Amino acid sequence: MNLVVLIGRLTRDPELKFGQSGKAYSRFSLAVDRPFQKGEADFINCVAFGKTAELIGEYLRKGRKVAVNGRLQMNRYEVNGEKKTTYDVLVESMEFIEGKGNETSYPQTKSSAPTPSTKSDDFEAPSSFDDDEFPF
Repeated sequence: MNLVVLIGRLTRDPELKFGQSGKAYSRFSLAVDRPFQKGEADFINCVAFGKTAELIGEYLRKGRKVAVNGRLQMNRYEVNGEKKTTYDVLVESMEFIEGKGNETSYPQTKSSAPTPSTKSDDFEAPSSFDDDEFPF
């Protein structure tokens, strides 16, 4: 199983771009604090697609705190004969953790929750699973 859950702050404003097919994608990086090591963080590259990417590009800025669910993907490529490897988290869902200051400036959903959650257009839960089956 390939599952990544992160809570962190954006290290820079996200880049919102559109591919040749017109599908939106957004690249951003999260600073995730290391437990038990005060002042240290890991910097994780993330990529979101579709509506999730559009929301990220529109509402998130450097320093905002978010929770991300996704999967880890390894990318290999060659530059000037040198092999390189990078790792990205492909975002399947994302939740805004806090607004700017104490205000919530994000679009509200029909639920009573103060912060909306988004799911990527590309992620579909298997039809054999029912959310009501799980106790958590």
